[in-house]
Amino acid sequence: MRAGALLLRIDRRLAQAEAALAGVMTAVVLVVMVLATAMRATGRPLIWADEAAISAMVWAGFMGAAALFAGQRHMAVTLLDEMLGETGRRRLGRVVSVLMLVGFLGLDWIVWRWFDPVGLIRAGGGQALAAQSFNYLYIEPTQTLGFAKVWVWAVLPLFALGGTVHALVALVAPAQAARAHAAADAARAAGQAAA
Repeated sequence: MRAGALLLRIDRRLAQAEAALAGVMTAVVLVVMVLATAMRATGRPLIWADEAAISAMVWAGFMGAAALFAGQRHMAVTLLDEMLGETGRRRLGRVVSVLMLVGFLGLDWIVWRWFDPVGLIRAGGGQALAAQSFNYLYIEPTQTLGFAKVWVWAVLPLFALGGTVHALVALVAPAQAARAHAAADAARAAGQAAA
């Protein structure tokens, strides 16, 4: 299998996983809010519901955005694009793809430094890392959920890496990526219409 075809396949599967996770997290928001409303009506409010819904919405937003970067289905201002000819549009698309890739690589670097996995391993755990570097990422608790906030923030490395893959594919094989994602969307829509 050619490297380009493999990269396109990884990109498509990754986008599907991101979209599925975004859908699950959106459903979690709905379920938590309905449950919180019902419990509040009975006079026993769930103090953790707001934080759970916000955390799930953050995951849904980041995963949904990453999925939309695949196949360049994200929102875009197309004023300049519409004024250019075909050659100009292709060149502008390349510039945008390069800028997206640079932006995601920058985000990868920032997330790597913030999560500091090498420092975490060297320190022997989150508590020791916090004592050595004042990086409390791994030990800071959520307000009401009872677990470390790192599990909420873990969406950032997933978003950054997924976005990097999508930006790389958009730069290396823009037409093939757009066609592959359009075909996958059409197949999914046909499957939903049949059901």
